[in-house]
Amino acid sequence: MIAFAPCIVLNGSLSAQPNAALHARIDQVTALLRTDPGGFDTLFSANFLDKVPAAQLVGISKDYFDKYGAVTSWRYLDSSKEWSAKVRVKLSKGFSVDMSIAATESGKHLVEGFWIGPATPQLKTLDEVATKISKLRGTTGFLVAKLDKSSIGKMWTLAPIASWNPDTALALGSAFKLYVLAALLKEINSGERGRSKRHWSDVIYLDSASRAFPSGQMHVWPDHAPVTLETAATLMISISDNTATDLLIHTLGRKTVEAMLRETGNSHADRDIPFLTVLEAFKLKEKSQNLGKEYVELSVEKKREFLDTKVAGFPREGVGHAEGMIDKIEWFASPSDIANVLKYIFDHSASGTGFRAREILSVNPGLPLDKSRWEYIGYKGGSEPGVLNLSFLLRSKLTDDWYVITGTWNDPDAALNESDFEGYIQRATELVP
Repeated sequence: MIAFAPCIVLNGSLSAQPNAALHARIDQVTALLRTDPGGFDTLFSANFLDKVPAAQLVGISKDYFDKYGAVTSWRYLDSSKEWSAKVRVKLSKGFSVDMSIAATESGKHLVEGFWIGPATPQLKTLDEVATKISKLRGTTGFLVAKLDKSSIGKMWTLAPIASWNPDTALALGSAFKLYVLAALLKEINSGERGRSKRHWSDVIYLDSASRAFPSGQMHVWPDHAPVTLETAATLMISISDNTATDLLIHTLGRKTVEAMLRETGNSHADRDIPFLTVLEAFKLKEKSQNLGKEYVELSVEKKREFLDTKVAGFPREGVGHAEGMIDKIEWFASPSDIANVLKYIFDHSASGTGFRAREILSVNPGLPLDKSRWEYIGYKGGSEPGVLNLSFLLRSKLTDDWYVITGTWNDPDAALNESDFEGYIQRATELVP
């Protein structure tokens, strides 16, 4: 998806109607999706065009038109404000796209904020979504499941609704951080019951061994910077901060996170042991070295020793081009495994101090999902060359039911079209019964 400053954040109320001038601007902006878009200086403010030049807008408009077709109609999704609105635009090739548009309140009411989301195919059923995902090159997995409460023991269970390859283990990218959050949640909950001293407010200190590479922010923080467990977990989930992740793994202990694989029912846990830190994965994938090739041939105990010696001793500064080997050096789980770890977080965050885990999971919604439909949106995804995962824990605003939607795509041989995959997963969130 593409966002342009200033970012417009809107609520789901439909209680008001935008000003007629804004309505006209929406007509004009949606009409830009054509072969020869122009007239941007008469539609957008000078301040906006300073940040997003007309040439960039031309390219985006033409790209959407070429891929998804001409605009056939649009409707309001959020019309609660006079000078900003969110709309859904239907396109002639069977897609829709959401836009947020804001205009200045005075003068010529020029557009000063604009956001356009991923194109979503207008598939009619979840099975059609699963079929589309199944036809992507490489290997894919997909699962939509409802959390049902059984009458016996009042336990929550996962009831699959639609799936493709739900039990196939795939590389996750940063979605593995759900297991770190689950392990931390367990220790936080134990603290509430008096069996541990861990609390969200506990302070830990950044050390050189935890300083990984982007994504994130903490890799540039100074040595010994203090951070609470809650802050580290929030950064790990919301912006996928790799250094925050490694700091938490070191704090909890590698084997603590490995135990969570078993506890949450990961049927491919053996592939994730030893459980790698992000920095270790970078070092093992470093193209100029043979550490990764040597590592994969070892037994589990020899791998642990290898990580503590050769990998730990390889300087962070020596890591350059680090990617590939997604079938051997990664974190692995099937869609069913991901559903299970999300269910674990759900089960253990209903109340008390554990509830903070749900709040952390909802900081970044991942995709622009319809908030008039979803009361709660919990998200974690992952991406790297050849790997893409999108995973959601959702609560329906209409029925109060809970759902898990997760999809993973692996292809070591070619770049992934992230926007297509995002569109399929977003459409799945719109088709849940």
